[in-house]
This record gives sequence, C-alpha cells and structure tokens, in this order.
Amino acid sequence: MWLSWVVSCQAGEEAVEWFDFIAKQAARLLAVRDADLFVLAVHEAVVNAVKEAKRAGGGSRTISLSFFITADDVTVMVEDEGDGISLETIERLASMTLADVLLAESGRGLLLIREAMDAMAWMERPDGRRVLVMAMKRKAGWEGGDG
Repeated sequence: MWLSWVVSCQAGEEAVEWFDFIAKQAARLLAVRDADLFVLAVHEAVVNAVKEAKRAGGGSRTISLSFFITADDVTVMVEDEGDGISLETIERLASMTLADVLLAESGRGLLLIREAMDAMAWMERPDGRRVLVMAMKRKAGWEGGDG
C-alpha cells in the first residue's frame, strides 16, 4: 500500500458536503480513471451512510471514510455506526440492474456505485456489520502530481 488515511465526522448534511469536497480533491490529486464517477460513487455511499446512521441513532453517530491508495487504484471503505445492510438486501441488489430501479423513488445508490466503480464489495466486521468497500483504477502512467 502506498498511502492511506481515515476521515470521520458526525452523520448529517454537513458530512455529505465535506466528503464530496474530499472526494473531488482525491479524484483530482490521485488521478482516478473517471473523477466524476468517483465523486458520484463516494457521494451515494455517504448519503446512504448518513441515512443509516440517522435511522440507528440520530445525529450523534459518525461516518468514516478510509482511503487506501496504491500505484494502481484508489480504494474507499465507507463505514457508519448504523445497523448495517442486510444480507438479503445485498443478495437482492446483486441480481438487479439500474434499469430495474431507474424510476424508483430510492434504491439506485448502490447500483450506481457498482456501475461507476471498478470494484465493489462488502466486508463483514467482527460485530457482524457490513462495510462498503469500493475501488477505482488510476489513470495509466500516473506518477504523482496533479494527474
């Protein structure tokens, strides 16, 4: 691993704005393959995390994003203090496409993330909660700087 860092803040609208800012800067500085899709995926994951944290315990919960950067890709792990996503929901989403939920009121976020990123997976914590992990390749030939 080349570099890693963790950023945490209280779940709320400010968290969405803060993590959008961080995602935009990370996408630019780390030269991900598609900056707009990277920012969209992080945004959707944070919105979901804020909703889950609020549902589980109001605004006192926190959200953490962990960034892991290698020469080949940028991986983001999104964790909230909510109850986590159910295995049934994960299995249901695995068989769905964006076309299935295009006009739905909600439920597109995880499918957008799956489409936008090069990899998306769920990591199970020792306490049984599942954490979203997603990765995007970096531009070929990236050697540092502004990309």
